[in-house]
Amino acid sequence: MKVENFLANADFVKLMQKHCFEVIKSLITQKSEFGVVAKTKFIDFDPPLPEHLDLKKNPYALFALAGYTFESIELNEEQITFHAGFGLDDFATFVSIDLGAITQIQIENDVVFVNFSHYERKKDDKELTQNSINIFLKNPKNKDSLKK
Repeated sequence: MKVENFLANADFVKLMQKHCFEVIKSLITQKSEFGVVAKTKFIDFDPPLPEHLDLKKNPYALFALAGYTFESIELNEEQITFHAGFGLDDFATFVSIDLGAITQIQIENDVVFVNFSHYERKKDDKELTQNSINIFLKNPKNKDSLKK
């Protein structure tokens, strides 16, 4: 098996996500502040960041989870969410990161977790339905069935 296939294997991706969850859960339990490096395409902001603060211009972002941000953490087996401020004006937003997209967990300057898996976000039901409709409509043979 090629290493690329192994790193993208759904079971391996799930294993790394579970391991990430357990490490973060342990850090929270021990009240140990930490940082995470994550792939920006799997990070959501609510409300969205203003354009001049947009982190998605970079492939990775580092978040220091300390103080109020640490206290605001909500963790489940799919993602971590926390409240953070950005920029000089401390623009407040909730940050949600898919656990599979976290590539590193750090305590101070030491890396305690590394994730090499090739994570991809699961498509939601609405997106899957729209993709199915689009595929159906692209087939010229199906246009006649819509007229009936």
